[in-house]
Amino acid sequence: MNERSQKLLKEIVEIYTKTARPVGSQSLSEGNKFLVSSATIRNDMFELEEAGYITQPHTSAGRIPTMTGYRFYLDNLLSVKTPNQKEKEELAIAYSQDIRDLAKLLVAKTNLATIVGLSPNNLYFTGLFNLFSQPEFEDYRMVLSMSQVVDSLEKAVSNIYPRIKGPEVLLGQDNPFSDHCSVAITPLATNGAILGILGPMRMDYNRVLGLLEEVVNISR
Repeated sequence: MNERSQKLLKEIVEIYTKTARPVGSQSLSEGNKFLVSSATIRNDMFELEEAGYITQPHTSAGRIPTMTGYRFYLDNLLSVKTPNQKEKEELAIAYSQDIRDLAKLLVAKTNLATIVGLSPNNLYFTGLFNLFSQPEFEDYRMVLSMSQVVDSLEKAVSNIYPRIKGPEVLLGQDNPFSDHCSVAITPLATNGAILGILGPMRMDYNRVLGLLEEVVNISR
């Protein structure tokens, strides 16, 4: 993928993350990020779609990232955001008090769900209301899928426990929770727990991974 196409995919992922709306060529051509015509952007988007990185959910709609597009973004285009000093202090205080307090703080920071595996068969999770408030869950099929995730959380955490070595994002078939969602997950150094943030694939990975990396630093 050439540099302009990578930049275009990055912009589509990040706009869609913020708006939850398909991204059109007109919005991409506004401003000075791409010094080419909207027609050129449309051609580039067509090539990205043909390669499987983006898709058109509805006729006459803009484009959204596919799982392949998200995977490329995660592997090549991330710009992880380090939490500010106030957030670092909040995370450290919550971690020192109780890992459940930390989980609740991460729910507030991300508006997603948080999972804590204290051991392979000892599970705590919170934030499901926040998760189900995401626009994706206006689709009944997504609600049903995530309900099945909740029912099998303990089994999924037990399966994933031995193989998580550092902060990472699991998508699709690599995600033991569901191939309809995404989880950013990491082990914690001092207490043997694993910590995961569960959400739709339309997740602010730069923000979420920044928070998880800071928690890993605190736990050392």
